Amino acid sequence: MATLTLKQLKKQYPNGYKALHGIDLDFGEGELIVIVGPSGCGKSTLLRTLAGLEDISEGDLEINGKRVNDLEPAERDIAMVFQNYALYPHMSVFDNMAYGLRNRRTPKDEIQQRVSEAAELLGLTELLDRRPKQLSGGQRQRVAMGRAIVRKPQVFLFDEPLSNLDAKLRVQMRLEIRRLQKRLKVTSVYVTHDQTEAMTLADRLVVMNEGHVEQFGTPMALYDKPASKFVAGFIGSPAMNFLDATLEDASEGSGQDATLALPCGARLALRPETTVIDTVINNTLTLGIRPEHLDVLETDSPLPKGAAELNVQVELVEPLGADTLAYCRLAGQTEPLVVRLDGEHVVAEDQQLRLAITPARAHLFGADGRRLTTCS
Repeated sequence: MATLTLKQLKKQYPNGYKALHGIDLDFGEGELIVIVGPSGCGKSTLLRTLAGLEDISEGDLEINGKRVNDLEPAERDIAMVFQNYALYPHMSVFDNMAYGLRNRRTPKDEIQQRVSEAAELLGLTELLDRRPKQLSGGQRQRVAMGRAIVRKPQVFLFDEPLSNLDAKLRVQMRLEIRRLQKRLKVTSVYVTHDQTEAMTLADRLVVMNEGHVEQFGTPMALYDKPASKFVAGFIGSPAMNFLDATLEDASEGSGQDATLALPCGARLALRPETTVIDTVINNTLTLGIRPEHLDVLETDSPLPKGAAELNVQVELVEPLGADTLAYCRLAGQTEPLVVRLDGEHVVAEDQQLRLAITPARAHLFGADGRRLTTCS
């Protein structure tokens, strides 16, 4: 097992384009770290700098405390699994898995043992004589993983390895990768643009945006307390709803809490810290609420204490089986408000719904997009 430490890592290309802006990260032994973000955010560039396929412009990369900036890819003891499998079409499965070991002049008996062990682990024993064109996409991906496993590297790097597979096979392979990584206990860095894949695989998650790290932590920490509006909108499916809001201070001596005023006329009670109030009173902020955290109220039900009441009209209903998504029109809001309902909840288009946002479920972001405080 290995630790990975990135200290102010920067990547700038000869044309002046800056792909990475001072990345500081520390990965522990045996962790599965997932790097996620939209196309062009720098996640693949970061992975390639770890592998040695891209030069580091500034900063340090350390493996087990040793600086490896100037080491060639083969000297870093890292194995990479690519998106396109990168298998040799004229070679058998056995020869593809053994190729790297033969280049290192590994004894034949040891090659046979390592390939056999990896093949059994991956369910490839019966396929060792076949060539890649005779395999399914999932089987090819297993061969690519087997080629990495036989090397017994310190670190595994995965570059969107499941993006070429269909949805059902992606789920299956995701489970297999997680199971294998835990069994082998090899420090692994996994890049994907799929936030569901990221949430289900990661011990810890790196969310990147335009060459910067927006947030680094456990998947649930990022879900529960996103550090920015960007993270809040990227993590979670469907994405978090965002509403314009203005923070209004209570009258001095009134004993009342500050409130968030929404364009639709609703108000949400807040208890932000005083320093936060001082800097954003009467400024336009963003209130975030996840679709699953909007409560549907009966017509005569009392409004929970401090909650904001939203009266919306359903425009579109998406039944998904266990869940139903309702896309609703809210006064003063351009984008539809998405509500996640239990699949047994009957809702129809043009129906009026009475919703509640409770302070404990809401998120507040400043004009710069950074998280200000929880609302409770």
